[in-house]
Amino acid sequence: MFFVRIFGKNVQFPNISKNFRMNKKIRSLLAAFAALCCIAGIRAAEPEVIGEYTVQFRWNKWTVTDETQIQALEPLLALLDSHPEATVEIVGWADPTGTVAANRIVTQRRADNVAGYLIRKGFPAGQISARGAGIDTAEPDYGKARRAVATVRILVEPAPQPEPAPEPTPAMETPAPTPAETTAETTAEAATDIAPEPAPVAEVPQTEAEPWNPGKFALRTNALYWLGLMPNLGIEWRPAERVGIVVNGGYAMWKKDSWEHNWAGWFVAPEVRIYLGEKMNWFVGPQFLAGGFNLKPGDKGYQGDVLAGGVMGGYRMKLSRCWDLDFTLGVGYVHLEYESYRREGNMNAYINDNLEKNTVLPIQAGVNFIWKIN
Repeated sequence: MFFVRIFGKNVQFPNISKNFRMNKKIRSLLAAFAALCCIAGIRAAEPEVIGEYTVQFRWNKWTVTDETQIQALEPLLALLDSHPEATVEIVGWADPTGTVAANRIVTQRRADNVAGYLIRKGFPAGQISARGAGIDTAEPDYGKARRAVATVRILVEPAPQPEPAPEPTPAMETPAPTPAETTAETTAEAATDIAPEPAPVAEVPQTEAEPWNPGKFALRTNALYWLGLMPNLGIEWRPAERVGIVVNGGYAMWKKDSWEHNWAGWFVAPEVRIYLGEKMNWFVGPQFLAGGFNLKPGDKGYQGDVLAGGVMGGYRMKLSRCWDLDFTLGVGYVHLEYESYRREGNMNAYINDNLEKNTVLPIQAGVNFIWKIN
């Protein structure tokens, strides 16, 4: 019991604090229930993934130009049309063949180019995030790791839960406003009538100029020339994806004046290749050849020089990540300057001198093994 003095009189009240004491177990249960409600609320607020897509890239490439890439992005664009409020997360990946710094640059460009493609199609830039992740170190299995791709996730916010209706409160009488309050309310209403400033429009990010790419290099050798006892070696430079510059050369000196047969020669053959088709297996282009020869398969021999130019074509196939194989055939206009001779005793006796010939002949035929350096 406790007393309170009101208007000069002592008023007695009962002690009700005992009625509000809680058991410790009840308080613990209520605290656990509140924590579970908070966790459920946080989980409910997480964005929901409604679509995941993968865009493939060629080795050391980051542009979105191939038809297969555009086809892979079409269902993604259709989903974004039906969910304009969604956000897009783009992550670029690379294989582990390059350096860490180079993989970071390449993967960031892959993600940025996919983002730029979506922006050009009308999706807001402010709802897109793009980052380069380098190589997929989270996947220990090399065959399952993400390589030379960009992964795209589309997320939407969950629908808000309806809030319970507030309990009605009894109406309270408000006093009549004074003239000063009426003037202040009128000023505030006039201020709200002013049109708000428009929201800033998200700008399309400007991609930096791509640095010069030295291209790809490969060494090559013709198996048919080796069968003909002509050691040979060539190099190919790919300054662009569909252009190759090739220089082949060979040298064989199986000759001696005392030999009954001679098999000698040399050549240098540059060519330019244009790769065709979606997979770029077929190729065509111009070819030139310069060389010399000394051939004596029997009693009569020929030696001289050759110049030729024409066209060539072929088919290239992939054997592994580092090895390719191509089949080549070239035909062109050939100019020969030569002389004929035969062996008499220990000396060569010339039969005809200063001979010339112009004709159309095969310039080359090859089955080439190619080792890609980079």
